[in-house]
This record gives sequence, structure tokens and C-alpha cells, in this order.
Amino acid sequence: MPVNYNFAFKNSKLKRWERPAPKNLLVSEASIKKKAIYLYQVFKGNPSLFLPPSFILIATIATQLITIYPSNIIKRLESKHIEYTQVTQKISTLKSRFSSMKKHLNNIKGFYSEATPVYLFTFYLQNSVPQGVQLYDYSINDSGFELLAGAYGIEPLNELITLLLESPIIRKESITIKRISRAKGSEDSIVEVEINGAIQKLSLDKRKDLYEESSANGLLEKLLRFNSLNQLLRS
Repeated sequence: MPVNYNFAFKNSKLKRWERPAPKNLLVSEASIKKKAIYLYQVFKGNPSLFLPPSFILIATIATQLITIYPSNIIKRLESKHIEYTQVTQKISTLKSRFSSMKKHLNNIKGFYSEATPVYLFTFYLQNSVPQGVQLYDYSINDSGFELLAGAYGIEPLNELITLLLESPIIRKESITIKRISRAKGSEDSIVEVEINGAIQKLSLDKRKDLYEESSANGLLEKLLRFNSLNQLLRS
């Protein structure tokens, strides 16, 4: 079995020779020109070592220089961008509220244009009851109205029917005399008549005129607010 052993230096005063390290010109007192030439020669002699990082360094510096101008523009316009974002959010919120209000307005529109005008019916019914006619009962809904009245004789009842025909919220062609008879057990010949009919579908403008005519100030104010808001949302 071989043994690796260096007999040359056993009990010898000889010293192993070591290759001196190359002199670093950059840490010497050489002139700047020589140092520059030395760096150039080192760079030229080792292209594979220096070219990739040099390219990356140059590209990074160039990118930084190129982005200075757009970065300044972005920084200068940052406040306007924030303002634009805030305005956009406000507009989006307003559009959402506008859509919600419009939907709510459409939901309540039927209350003003389709619901039975009870107040107007009772107001004009009072004006349609002539002297000598007693109103016993009446009812009103979306399908129409019914009323029961009595009088001493036919003439006052005929006058009642005539006034009902002139009412602005009753459909004239719908008025029907359902029953006419003398009251049971009446010694004074009281004649009773049962009348029914249909209610007009009033437009918003027609309701406004009738509210003004009947001095329905509260209902008129609500209707005017509704019309104003409706016009505003349409514009």
C-alpha cells in the first residue's frame, strides 16, 4: 500500500516556493490614467465576466433616466387623479340614488294616478245631494261606488241622479239605478233608491285641478311635490 509522504521537506531547511500574487494596480500609487488603462484591459480581457452585469447596470440606469419625466408628470397629476376619483365616486353614488328614487317614484305613482279619489268623491257627493234627499249609506272602491238614498217623492231623487251625472269624477255612462222602492213601514211614502257606478281614472293634471277646486290643500301640496320630483327625474 503506497504512502503519500513528502520526503523533500522532512528535516530540511528548504521552504516551499509559492507563486507571488499579482500586483493590484488599483491599490498602488499609479496614476489615474494607468488605472483607467488597467481597468480597460481587465474589462477587455474578460468580456464574459463584465458584459452581463455591465449591460444590466446600463439598462437600469437608462430605465431610471427615462422614467424620470413620466414619474414627475404622474406625481404632478396625482392630486387631480385623486380629485377625479372622488368626483367619479360621487357621480356613481348620485346615479345609484337617482335610480333608487326613480324606482320608488314609479312604485308610488299609482297612488296618485290609479287609486280611488275618496276625498274628491265625498266632496262632490256632498254637492250632489239636493235638499230633501237623505243619504243613508255609500261605499267606494277601485271598482266603483254604491249609495243608498231616500226622499219624500221622486223629484228630489231625479235631481240627485242629475247632479251625479255632472260629477267630474263619476263615469256618466256607468250610473245605474239598481233598485228603487218605498221604505218598509213608512207612513210618509219615503222612496229609496240604490245607485251604483264607476269612478273616472283621473290624470295627474285633472287631479290637480279638482284638488284646487275642492280646496284640498294638503293633497294638492303632496301632488305638486310628486309632479315636481317626477319632472326633475325625467330631465
